Amino acid sequence: MKRPLVVALLFVLLWGLGLATRSITRPDEGRYAEIAREMAVSGDWITPRLNGIPYFEKPPLQYWATAESIQLLGPTALAARLWTALMGLLGVWVVWRTGDRLFGHGSGKWAALVLISSLYYAVLGHINSLDMGVSVWMTLSVCAFLLAQVEDRRWMMLAWAGTAAAVLSKGLMALAIPGGALILYFLWTRDTSPWRRLDPIRGVLIFLALGAPWFLLCGTQHPEFFHFFFIHEHFERFTSTVHNRAEPFWYFIPILLAGLLPWTGLLYTSVIRPLRGFHSRTFSPQRFLALYALFVLLFFSLSESKLPSYILPAFPAVALLMGRTLAQRPGMSYSPLWLGLLWAGTLAFAAAVLRFPDLAAQWGIHPDIDEDLVEPYRQFATWILSASVAMIIGVCLALRWRDQTLKALTALALTSLIAVQTLMQGSETLSDVTSSHRIAMDYAAEFKAASHIYSIGTYDQTLDYYLHRTVVLVAFQDELAFGLTLEPWQAIPTLNAFRNLWLNEPGARAIMAPPTFELLAASGVPMRMIFRDPRRVIVARI
Repeated sequence: MKRPLVVALLFVLLWGLGLATRSITRPDEGRYAEIAREMAVSGDWITPRLNGIPYFEKPPLQYWATAESIQLLGPTALAARLWTALMGLLGVWVVWRTGDRLFGHGSGKWAALVLISSLYYAVLGHINSLDMGVSVWMTLSVCAFLLAQVEDRRWMMLAWAGTAAAVLSKGLMALAIPGGALILYFLWTRDTSPWRRLDPIRGVLIFLALGAPWFLLCGTQHPEFFHFFFIHEHFERFTSTVHNRAEPFWYFIPILLAGLLPWTGLLYTSVIRPLRGFHSRTFSPQRFLALYALFVLLFFSLSESKLPSYILPAFPAVALLMGRTLAQRPGMSYSPLWLGLLWAGTLAFAAAVLRFPDLAAQWGIHPDIDEDLVEPYRQFATWILSASVAMIIGVCLALRWRDQTLKALTALALTSLIAVQTLMQGSETLSDVTSSHRIAMDYAAEFKAASHIYSIGTYDQTLDYYLHRTVVLVAFQDELAFGLTLEPWQAIPTLNAFRNLWLNEPGARAIMAPPTFELLAASGVPMRMIFRDPRRVIVARI
């Protein structure tokens, strides 16, 4: 077997580690896994439901794919994460093939190495959220658009199809960002050639044929859907703090810089330098990619609603540009090595702080950690230190093979991915707080015997997923508020209404926060405690 194929298979195997062994965490992983599980059980592929309640915040492409995985593999952690992981690998492959076709000189393999080992891309490739899927479909669309400019315009059909898939993954931002980048490219260069190769008539027909049917069917069944999805979830989310996710304008800059480790040092040369100097009116793929990446950063920086994962679509474009930079250099770039050491040192320092909190306090460092999490973080510290060691080994190997550039940076990329996977697996030490997996397993008999499970003033999506059943919400709405306006009978609005039901249901179980338990106990509500920790109390009706 040829060595490049062996190395590629090794990366793929490493990419798959931990998908099945880590507990599903809340909120995102639990939410998107549970929506897909309910879809697989109900067979209703039009109306996404969370805890049995209509949930229209996002389109359904990932729900569909994950529901298929659940039907094949059962409601497991692997089934929940499989689509995201496969999307991450698809993004690496698209970048690899596109880099070779656009820039030659082996640029694709360098770009693939950068992308698969970048800290943030690797992390989000192993978490069940919608951001990897939409990022990869947008990348496919942009890459096909670029190939349509320099090769055959028939690539535009794939670009339009990729855009439809991206919109079905997360919404209209997947259309707005490439469109905004194209406008920015024109304003920057005055190059009109891309507009002449868009093939808009056939392209729009493909886009509508793939992307429109679900929106029309969902809107037909639920007339309120259009206003909620297009106005509330797009316009109001972007222009207001309605979701309480306000952050400063510069919020995404440190996320981008840290997320590209250990390749951050290539950022200026790869992204900023192509924008300098004379701008001819001949199409420039590298200039478009640079403006696309910067537009992603600008678009979400201007939004009044910010979450760290929003910036992910910029990473494949930046990786393509970094691959081009590495391919053009005659020898090994040393900046990834120094940044690899910096990352390793930071991890080692974090491990020391978490492992020896009393000593850290003497240094004036006081981590904001709840008392019940001190010991889990002490255990996590061992994994963090192991990730640091992996990075140091990678840097040492790269230095040893410094005369063989590809071999050196492949070793660095490989150990960087190992470090990320070590951190991800180590995060399982926190799973008793971030997931209901253990509770669901340890008290499976109690939950199975329950006539109803009431979730009072709180909602943990992972509990639904691991119990394979929904709960009854009490005095809780949050992200389910809109769905409950459509089907208010799906929840109990007040504690008083719950008390009446509880008193007449001997087989019921309930989960709540400790203060709620104390309140109900003080008011004489009959309860038998099954489990208690600092965050949750589980009770049965006496």
